[in-house]
Amino acid sequence: MSIPTDFAPDRQRARALDQRMHAELGRSVRLVVDACRDRLALDYDALDTLCSTLEAGVTHPPTTFAFYYDAVTALLEEDEARAARFLDALAQQQPLSSTQEVGALDNGSRGQCYRERMTAEMSTGLSLHTPDPDTTRNFIDCYRAAMDLLRQTARPLADEIQSIVHDVIAVTGGPDDEGEFHGGSHYQLWGALFLNAQLHNTRIAMAEVLAHESAHSLLFGFCTHEPLTLNEDSEHYPSPLRSDLRPMDGIYHATFVSARMHWAMNQLLQSPLISEQERDQAQAAVARDREHFEAGYFVVAQHGKLTTLGDSLMKNARHYMDVVAHP
Repeated sequence: MSIPTDFAPDRQRARALDQRMHAELGRSVRLVVDACRDRLALDYDALDTLCSTLEAGVTHPPTTFAFYYDAVTALLEEDEARAARFLDALAQQQPLSSTQEVGALDNGSRGQCYRERMTAEMSTGLSLHTPDPDTTRNFIDCYRAAMDLLRQTARPLADEIQSIVHDVIAVTGGPDDEGEFHGGSHYQLWGALFLNAQLHNTRIAMAEVLAHESAHSLLFGFCTHEPLTLNEDSEHYPSPLRSDLRPMDGIYHATFVSARMHWAMNQLLQSPLISEQERDQAQAAVARDREHFEAGYFVVAQHGKLTTLGDSLMKNARHYMDVVAHP
């Protein structure tokens, strides 16, 4: 299935990407299950049902992806007991009953899975915790207000977010953290988006971070068959959104999402629904996002070894910044 690489948000494409992610997972799980039939005692009826529903593109929780990766890792390490535990967990996964959940990081098995996966990829000195009830309520209210604003001013983005983000998780950092976690996602937790509930406490800030983090997820969705870049991970370059040097894939992501943030803020600026104070915030964000895009694009253009997919997506982002968003 060919997926268009146009820059602007697109609900139909987002749904296609979401279905493809689940279908590809279903095919991969089936290969693992078939390889284990003569080796492990598992609920194969449940696993076969899971494979069929995934292959049909039915949306499942982000934990379904995580348990698959954990099972494969355990099998590669020849730890069959651990692999069986994760495959048992996979067998219990059920389709989502709603398109999107919004709430706090919990302290159960789901929260443990999320916390372990996210913190493994985060900078040292950062941690994820459950917000207190008041902070969680304020976060949910702000999220809903920002999404309502996007539905009225940037509907394609709101629809895209609704199509590929199935679990919005409010978190906080720890008192002894050496930095501040703003938000993030993980390719092994497709459908999950993590946001710091103590930040992004205005409609404009929330809308911008949603454009940011959902764009990372969008890029993950594009890459089921082809990466964005071919640079070695050991090659590090300046990044527009980080003070430390980053691999090219991270710089590519930062550059693309900066253009997506610009798109969202530009849509808001064309609307009469925002206040003068919000307009000032959006105008400052537009200038900042353009600066970040140009800084990242310079590095990508100079050093990036882009695939056909990566080249097409970046060319369309460049076209938006040059033509559509030209001041």
